Amino acid sequence: MSRRHHRKQRFKLRSLYVWHRYMGLSAALVAVLVAITGILLNHTEDFDFDSRHVQADWILDWYGIEPPEDLLSFPLADRHVTLMGEHLYLDRKEIEGEYRDLVGAVLMGDIFVVAVSNSILLLTPRGELIERLRGEDGVPAGMKRIGTDAQGALVVEGSHVLYRADSDFLRWQHADSPSPAIRWARPGALEPQLKLSLQNHFRGEVLPIERLILDLHSGRFFGRLGPWVVDAAAVLITLLALSGTWIWLKRRR
Repeated sequence: MSRRHHRKQRFKLRSLYVWHRYMGLSAALVAVLVAITGILLNHTEDFDFDSRHVQADWILDWYGIEPPEDLLSFPLADRHVTLMGEHLYLDRKEIEGEYRDLVGAVLMGDIFVVAVSNSILLLTPRGELIERLRGEDGVPAGMKRIGTDAQGALVVEGSHVLYRADSDFLRWQHADSPSPAIRWARPGALEPQLKLSLQNHFRGEVLPIERLILDLHSGRFFGRLGPWVVDAAAVLITLLALSGTWIWLKRRR
């Protein structure tokens, strides 16, 4: 009776040990992934994961991130001012900030004057922002288009009338009735190579590395079933802890 009891106990213990091992192997890969991504998330600020972006094409393709096909661009001599999404570019140089509407762009001397929403940007030839003029600086509301007159002054068509700025963009006055001498900024097509370069840059500025790590950590990177796999691994790890404790207690007896 005693021997049978001990054999049964050893059999149960051996079976539990086998199940413990298989559960450990099943959960190991997911547990390692969760552990590594958890460590990385704890150091997001140290490695700038919140400001750096994923550049790998296959990951961007996996997320379905595609650049817009229709771009609004204004040619200025041999340069281009282009709006893609909320990103504004002077050729391949991205202008700091986020922008929604591109009204127009003109070149005045060596300054690029760009009208966006209810603001006017003054840019250097290198794409550096000199100043951003807003309504409190006299910029007309409801800008529809911009251009230059025969004297080279900046002209803006507002909601109802035309406005002309002085050479320092400090004073705005009502302009005379529309003149055929005004050269209005008109959109134009981008060169295919420049368009492709901007689209690639746009794709590389959409997905923060922190978002990728979070999706790997939660399992969402792997689709709709990913979180369930991570949940199952968490349950297995819990069972591992319980079964391991049980085996240890049994062996001590």
